[in-house]
Amino acid sequence: MGRYLIVGAAGYVGSRLAERLLQQGHLVRGLVRDPDHDTVQRLAGRGMAVWQGDLTQPDSLVGVANGFEVVYNLTSCSVLESGAVRALFVDGNRNLIAACSRARTVRAYLFAGNASPYGHRGDAWLSEDSAPAPCFPLGEALAAAEQAILALVQAHHFPAIVLRVGAIYGPGRDFVEAVRSNTAMLIGDGRNFLTHIHIDDLLDVLQRLAHDGQPGAIYNVCDDEPLRAAEFYGAIRQQLGMLPPRAFAKDAALASGLDASVVGMAASSARMSNQRLKDELGLELHYPSVRTWLNREQPGVERELTATS
Repeated sequence: MGRYLIVGAAGYVGSRLAERLLQQGHLVRGLVRDPDHDTVQRLAGRGMAVWQGDLTQPDSLVGVANGFEVVYNLTSCSVLESGAVRALFVDGNRNLIAACSRARTVRAYLFAGNASPYGHRGDAWLSEDSAPAPCFPLGEALAAAEQAILALVQAHHFPAIVLRVGAIYGPGRDFVEAVRSNTAMLIGDGRNFLTHIHIDDLLDVLQRLAHDGQPGAIYNVCDDEPLRAAEFYGAIRQQLGMLPPRAFAKDAALASGLDASVVGMAASSARMSNQRLKDELGLELHYPSVRTWLNREQPGVERELTATS
């Protein structure tokens, strides 16, 4: 039986990871801001220990990692809360790592970020050795967080691993429904590459890296096949009987009041390669492409996507 601390246990990824670990018989503690949240209460009923805390408040973290072997920092922050992003990701990681270091039991610390530190890189394939080039506030904050974590790895041999995670989808995060409801917006010329990862594959990766990942390493966590935004959304809309997506110029989107990081994430191209992940873990993805999921869930959409690629 392992002992796992999940920071952000009320979130989409954290709650599903907690549920899986509990089902496997592990001891799980969830660090959350709101212990009364419905998701937290449900997980507590299944055996998760609840710790109320805030990564930006070091006093709330004293003792949180004591006795725990693996720590997952799966916190997220709305990019609209731009003033809090750097505090959560940069200071928050430093505060949590300090608590983990004092515990002296932590052998693996995983921080899940996203592709934004890469910035906008066109058609180039990006490995973990590709230099960060963030071009919007969220990417700058996450790049700074990665640097802070890796500095602590080098200075104190702290066992941290950094994940750059593609756009997560699955039950409760269905991009077909997002297109249907017009909440998915095409910004820019649509030639930018989008990378994805299904929640089931992400959970597998999180568990494997906790045991087999290399401390101090960065891993791109994504499927095998990034897709261009216009082809991706256009095929889905066609199958749903909708008009082709209307593209919004970046400048117009910014002028309309959309957050710079929302625009940046939608319009930037980060064609990430998952080769390091596959080489080191020998992992076979359940969903090696979004096409695989569409073929199972929306077979007509998959056929249209194949035709337009």
